Amino acid sequence: MSDVTEPQGSHGTARNAGRKGTGGGLREVARRAGVSVTTASHALNGVGRVGADTRERVLSVARALGYRANPNARGLRGARTGLIGLTHRTSVEGGITDIEYFVKIVNAATWTAMDRDYSLVLVPPSLDGRPFESLPLDGTIVIDPLTDDPLLTRLSAMGVPVVTTGRDLSRKDAFPWVDNELSTCAQAALDHLAATGAQRVGLLTGSTGQSYDEDAARAYRDWCERTGRPVLMDHAEPGTDSAAAARRILTRPDRPDALYVVMEKFGFAALAVCRELGLSVPEDVQIVVGADGEFARSARPSLTALDLAPESIGRQAAELLMNVISDPPEPGTAPEHRLVPAKLLERESTRGRSGAEAS
Repeated sequence: MSDVTEPQGSHGTARNAGRKGTGGGLREVARRAGVSVTTASHALNGVGRVGADTRERVLSVARALGYRANPNARGLRGARTGLIGLTHRTSVEGGITDIEYFVKIVNAATWTAMDRDYSLVLVPPSLDGRPFESLPLDGTIVIDPLTDDPLLTRLSAMGVPVVTTGRDLSRKDAFPWVDNELSTCAQAALDHLAATGAQRVGLLTGSTGQSYDEDAARAYRDWCERTGRPVLMDHAEPGTDSAAAARRILTRPDRPDALYVVMEKFGFAALAVCRELGLSVPEDVQIVVGADGEFARSARPSLTALDLAPESIGRQAAELLMNVISDPPEPGTAPEHRLVPAKLLERESTRGRSGAEAS
């Protein structure tokens, strides 16, 4: 066995740096071998002044218990593996949405990492973070974390450096992050709809608790209050048919004559429901999508959308993470936050040309 340490964690108990098999963790190895946790760790790591008999006894107990080292322990001792992880939290709820946005972030992060001799590993989504325990990562990027995300809690406890794209809204100042200023972006889209003559602008969003949904909802309510317009809002529950939400909002007695939809798949649903209901786009209903992609560009009519610059987000997230890995911030230092400009791309689903840009 190798690469095992057990430093003291911030919760007052030693953090188990190895993975448990069927028999137990490092404390159990130490107890059965009749040594301290520190001695057991040194014996398993091949460091420190540990006698040959003691080392062999500890190794024998570890084998009997099925105790396996956590590869991340290498990072805890200061050694680097050259691997950084990336995972997407939206896919926890049943499939990655806005796939082009995700792919562009991954590609940009991958090339940026390679320029500094790192390799990027895609990690399957998991609410409890178990896949990360078996990977020797120097750090990881988490795309669109959940509110009070248990994965971020787990990674922090493991001592794995983290950068997010989007924010954990309950801990927005706890981690370094890269994001668009989505409240400003949404308001630019809403202002565009108002400038093209829309009187009843509705919002179709999700209820994931992720920052992009919450930013859009807050910006929309603020905009309605500022402009004196009615709030016409619906949301799709995670894992449900977004067409049902689009149908609800488009069959209201006070039907919107324009929609701001947060996700690309909501734009697809809204366009399909408009056809179903015999509504013309943009004559009866204008549509703006909160994230650009191939569907928005190739739809008929093509959909006005926000270009969130995912390549820049991916590049900056990778740069920020590698900076944190190479030069860890001092305790108590505020984490770095970066904002990436977004641009409104006007197409056939809205009327008029204003060349709006948001940042």
